[in-house]
Amino acid sequence: MSSVRDRNVLDITLIEDGKYVLIICDDLEWFYGFRVEHATILQDKINDYLDYVSSGQAEIAQPGKRPVIRVLAKYSYSAYGLDFLERIKAFIKQNGDICDFEWTHSTEDGPFNDGFSDDYVFDARKIYPRVRKNWAKDPLKEISLLATGPNSNDYDDQYVMLRFMDKFVGMFVQDLGNAFTYIRYPMLPEGMDVNELQKIAFENLARDITYRSVGSREEGVYGIVCGGNFEAESICNTSIWQDVSKMIDDDVIVCIPTKDIVLYTKANDKKLRKKILKMADEMFEKNRRETPYLIFSKDVLIYSRDENAIRITDKYRY
Repeated sequence: MSSVRDRNVLDITLIEDGKYVLIICDDLEWFYGFRVEHATILQDKINDYLDYVSSGQAEIAQPGKRPVIRVLAKYSYSAYGLDFLERIKAFIKQNGDICDFEWTHSTEDGPFNDGFSDDYVFDARKIYPRVRKNWAKDPLKEISLLATGPNSNDYDDQYVMLRFMDKFVGMFVQDLGNAFTYIRYPMLPEGMDVNELQKIAFENLARDITYRSVGSREEGVYGIVCGGNFEAESICNTSIWQDVSKMIDDDVIVCIPTKDIVLYTKANDKKLRKKILKMADEMFEKNRRETPYLIFSKDVLIYSRDENAIRITDKYRY
């Protein structure tokens, strides 16, 4: 049997009280981190059904019977989901009233708590940094990528952002269990500013994310891994690079060609520098062609033992 993700197909049809009922089998949940995607998937399916009705195919299949589009849910509706469905119903009514629209759930599933609140709840323990490259030609003068705060006209839609190492943009995500959601200004608790949020995010990263070193195909060049979600954010944790520098007994040169690949080697070894820059360039260009959403940066970073800090350097390029 088909379901809500299957396009251009009717999941179930039946005749009920003289009406032609077209059922959408919605087997998705309405939890916060997925609700927008759920609504998009359901909207596409509803549009397919509306096309079926408006094209006259429903009338050909069941002449004289009023079409009814019914969403049959496997999981509880949420406040967001119910509001979405109400808006769909109103839209159909106001645009030709070509069919009835309703929603219910199977009595075999449950328990149901239709209309429960799915409002966002800020959890300071689950906030982490997210670093992105600022691709502006002049990052220091480009302010459009930086948050302007509560005084902005777009405050409700604005993500919390700040400059990071001048050439990067720092953002913040909350782990909702099934997904990550980016933090917007209205989601912050009253009285919390960006500096406090950054402090919390960095502390959580150091506490919860375990980084480890792995070898690469090139002897002397290593990688930092942590499961695929926060590799690039390793540059937010100076203690990682302090430990690495002790291990290799040198300053550290760092390249992050993709979000999930962090390469490092000895900064003062000319042969190893050549190796890492070549590897990083190949990885960046490969992902530019095949998976551009993964590319991160062509910047080269240096961890200095004397300064106990990691920073972008213009001395090396790839």
